[in-house]
This record gives sequence, structure tokens and C-alpha cells, in this order.
Amino acid sequence: MRPLFYSEKEAEAHHIGWKRTGDQIKYYRNNLGQDGRRFFSLTWTFQFPHSKDTCYFAHCYPYTYANLQDYLAVICNDPVKSKFCKVGVLCHSLARNMVYVLTITTPSRDSGPRKRKAVILTARVHPGESNSSWIMKGFLDYILGESSDAQLLRDTFVFKVIPMLNPDGVIVGNYRCSLTGRDLNRNYKSILKELFPSIWHTRNMIRR
Repeated sequence: MRPLFYSEKEAEAHHIGWKRTGDQIKYYRNNLGQDGRRFFSLTWTFQFPHSKDTCYFAHCYPYTYANLQDYLAVICNDPVKSKFCKVGVLCHSLARNMVYVLTITTPSRDSGPRKRKAVILTARVHPGESNSSWIMKGFLDYILGESSDAQLLRDTFVFKVIPMLNPDGVIVGNYRCSLTGRDLNRNYKSILKELFPSIWHTRNMIRR
């Protein structure tokens, strides 16, 4: 969990992107505040490599909405993967961003209906947890791969994958909340379709 660092000058001069950095890393609980609440501090030491540089820190490697769109475009343009992975739009977010849903399964070779159990996976309900997007990418790389196990899984199940439940929060840089300032993970029972469209449509898809 060393902090990640990005330097615009390092990227321009040496093509170095995000990298782990920092020494004497400490995470500790502070004393009680005036309201009786406890807070925590994360500290580390670091030497900036350049003067007059623009730098960024992060706790996980970033994964943006644009990264997701680029990844899905590669799938759609792949003549093999696009046969068993269909990219659709589950709904639109409050900011009118597309909430994507992937349907992954081997197409049925006969004309009759074939019932397969569904496996539903979602990620990035909390925008700041970019590590979940990397885990989802790893899963998609595997399930869309050429291994015999991946082929067997596609033959047996229908995978419904929502890789980014909270695109608005990702885009504006929230950590846990959507544009409503609410944690979507606490609103799976809400009937407010207009306020939590991605959660409402996910729940409705599961019921179908």
C-alpha cells in the first residue's frame, strides 16, 4: 500500500507513469477530537524529483471512465470476442453517462431455448476503489480468453457484468458517493429510480 506518484515532467521526459513511492510510511489513529470522534493519519516522506512540476498522488492505480470505454471498444472491434460478448447500455446515470452491461455466453447453436444459470458481477460502486476496476479487467481478460476453462464457463453460464456502477462518481472524483451525495451501496432497497438509476436497473435486471 505504498502511495502512488505521477510526475508530468517524468512522464514527458522519460515516459514514466504511475509508480510506487515513499518511505517511513505510517498509518495511525489520532487523539480524540473535540466532538469525541477519532480520525486517522497517513504520513510518508518523499523527495520531489523536479522543481516547477505538476504531481499527483493516489492510493491505487487510477482507472477512469475513459479507460473503460477504450477497453470495451477493443472488445466490440474484436471479431472473435464480439461473438460471445455483447456490450449494451443498462441505463444512463444522473449526468447522462452510459452505465454499460456486458452479456457473455456462448451463442446457442440450436433454435430452441436453452436455459443457463446467470452469474452477475458488478464493480466500482465506490468511485475511489479503482482497484475493483483492475480486478474486473482481470476477470474479463480471463473469461474472454481462449483457455478451455473460460470456454467451458461461457458454454455453461450467462455472465451479466456491470463494470462501472457509478460512472458519475468516477468522473467527478468522489470517493464513495454518487452525484446525489449518497453511497449507492446503501440504496439497493430504494425505489427511487430517478436518484439511483444504476442500482434500480441492476436490481430490476436481477429480478428478470
